Amino acid sequence: MKDFDKYYDYISDDETKKHLRKISDKIAFVNKNYIPAITEFVNPYIAEISLPLIHNSNIKFELFPSYEHGERKVFILYPEYYEDLNYSEFICGIRVHNKSKFKKLNHKDYLGSIMSLGIDRNKSGDIYVYDEYADIVIHNDIADFIVYNLEKIGHNKVEIEKIDISNLHFKEQEHILLNINSSSLRLDNIVKHLTNKSREVSSSIIKSGDVKVNWQVIDKTSYIVNEKDMLSISKYGRFKVSKNLGLTKSNRVKIEVKYYV
Repeated sequence: MKDFDKYYDYISDDETKKHLRKISDKIAFVNKNYIPAITEFVNPYIAEISLPLIHNSNIKFELFPSYEHGERKVFILYPEYYEDLNYSEFICGIRVHNKSKFKKLNHKDYLGSIMSLGIDRNKSGDIYVYDEYADIVIHNDIADFIVYNLEKIGHNKVEIEKIDISNLHFKEQEHILLNINSSSLRLDNIVKHLTNKSREVSSSIIKSGDVKVNWQVIDKTSYIVNEKDMLSISKYGRFKVSKNLGLTKSNRVKIEVKYYV
């Protein structure tokens, strides 16, 4: 294995380094004990830059869930000779049924209820919200704890069942479509439109490290945003540039943005 600190010294984000160290520890565990192991849930950027760590070891991996719109995923790591890997030993789902006929629960409601139990956010994955229930991807070892301890979300009674990940109902997170006309695709311009702040304030938000593009902190105001980029702005939410619709008659760039709610 190459020296970790030297190999990843270009990464400035401490949280990203922390995740990579944990994945490196899992790799060492599999190599030492010759048994499979599961990582924490990580975003696509961390998953991508973790691959050199895995490829430079003598183990194999599976990345779950494989759903195309899935964001938070886990590596299941296992020895090269290992056969008949049963991923359901490591990852599963819970279906949380909202029993109230009067209040619809949203993504924040379900996430908050899980966190209120003291569950580490890195042990749970994406949440897929429907009118009467939500499916949540989680580590198998915390499923029973949630099933037996989560009885209400706010004032809403809920019923929970543990399900195989193959039975989860995947879908893209709920979002609102925004149409933006901008003078350019510079990050400060895009942030200005998404936050409804001045360009000066938007530049300050970016320089403060409060903006991530594709899960990486970007602090350069001149960074050019591209179609399909995912933006996260602290205190303002998450956005995806879904379409570049070209230029308007006044030569402004028109883009369609998904605002995730």
